[in-house]
Amino acid sequence: MYEQLGKFITDRVAIDDEHLHVIFSHFKPLTLKKNEMINVLGIPARRMYFVNKGCLRVYFVKADGAEVTRRFAFENTFSTSLTSFITGEPLTEITQAIETSDLLYISRDDFYGLLDVIPAWEKFYRNYLEFAYVNNTKRLQSLATQDAAERYKLLLKESPHMVLRLSNKLVANYLNLSQEALSRLKSKI
Repeated sequence: MYEQLGKFITDRVAIDDEHLHVIFSHFKPLTLKKNEMINVLGIPARRMYFVNKGCLRVYFVKADGAEVTRRFAFENTFSTSLTSFITGEPLTEITQAIETSDLLYISRDDFYGLLDVIPAWEKFYRNYLEFAYVNNTKRLQSLATQDAAERYKLLLKESPHMVLRLSNKLVANYLNLSQEALSRLKSKI
């Protein structure tokens, strides 16, 4: 169960086996059923998750009850509500298992504690933050500057697994489209 996590870390930073095992000792397994939620709005994010198997969806709920998908986390990906995790402010987004999912999680306290004792973990975290910043900026730019067809083509190019694994409803929500608009795009492209 820790092999995937170890490979994910060592693909990004050089770290010795002793430190890697110290990191592993702070991660605990968690299995979620399909549609199960793993956080509570209004309470700060207290865990960082690594997806071994499955898919997580992170989304907001607008005042009118409409859901807005911010991201999906598939295998070999970390996921948390990063703003809340960093600041300790209450959660404003929900994380839900889209499929039965096998995760490893680390508490916020343990995560930050490792930053003080393992220099490679601090480098790993910087890498994670930079990746998250770039991805979020690209997504915001895409939503603000591209039309629906351009967004769909970009998704097919960069993340075809999303279209293959997720329902049309979820893909449409992620692209900020109606399901009907997505169906029309799929028939043209």
